[in-house]
Amino acid sequence: MNTSARVMVPVKIMPAMIAAGTTVAEPNVAGGEVAWVSGAAYAVNDVRTHQGAKWSCVRAHTGRTTPPPADLSYWLRKGPSDRMAPFDDYASTKARGQGTVSFVLTPGFVTGVSVYGPEGAAYAITARSTPGGPVIREKHGDLFAQAAGFWELLFAPLPALEKVSLDGIPLAPNAEITVTVTAPANGAVAVGDIKVGDWRQLIGDADWGGVEYGAEAERKSYTYRRDNDDGTYDIVPRGNARNVTCRIVIDAEQAMYADAILGEIINVAVPFEASGLPRYGYLNTLGFVSGGIRADTWGTTSLNLSIKGNI
Repeated sequence: MNTSARVMVPVKIMPAMIAAGTTVAEPNVAGGEVAWVSGAAYAVNDVRTHQGAKWSCVRAHTGRTTPPPADLSYWLRKGPSDRMAPFDDYASTKARGQGTVSFVLTPGFVTGVSVYGPEGAAYAITARSTPGGPVIREKHGDLFAQAAGFWELLFAPLPALEKVSLDGIPLAPNAEITVTVTAPANGAVAVGDIKVGDWRQLIGDADWGGVEYGAEAERKSYTYRRDNDDGTYDIVPRGNARNVTCRIVIDAEQAMYADAILGEIINVAVPFEASGLPRYGYLNTLGFVSGGIRADTWGTTSLNLSIKGNI
């Protein structure tokens, strides 16, 4: 069990890395998506998918052959397509289905998988050494947290898990990763965000340092109130994120290594774990890591980190 802080350096998932066996098609016709067709007639607010994104028509037109990404006078990007939704850094944009949603990925060498915002009853994460090859690591379970106490067990609904993960994937340069979420009776299922990559320890030593007490997590809501001219208002629901701040003590000899890690992820949304211990799960998040490095003594250095969580 990991007890020191770590970050995942993620692999950017490209459409070519989404392999056969993935249940979400492009376009996802079952989910209401329609592909853009060259030369067709489009009205304002028509939505079409093209190259992994959803595009909304902003000017009616007929016969244009320029694809939406190069025709921004007529099209506005609205977000990822259902097939690419789990790879846009946001757990709030989800790939949805009925009964089962499964993604099969060929990202190459990875040591971990983190899945955010799953919806359903159960999950399974499998790592194979090669596409279709032998299983080298797997994990499965239900998508509900354990009851906090006896009262909650008897009388309260179990809370849904916000994240599931698979760690310790053995060395496999051509690994295949499968993430599956299921629900009985063809129930609704969804996957918010899938991160695969290489975990990097920030070299906190739990025996004498690591993440110090005083680390904080803040729930940041992006729901807002919109006032109307007649004095009434509308509540516009938006997602919420978990922001984390913490101080990590490391050996001074590891300071340059830690600085290199921060430089590698400074502009990338990454999974961050202050500790792998379940009781400190509230200090883990997905977001942008920034911070400073301080020389405390000749033998110790501290990292003062701020992680701005994604919705």
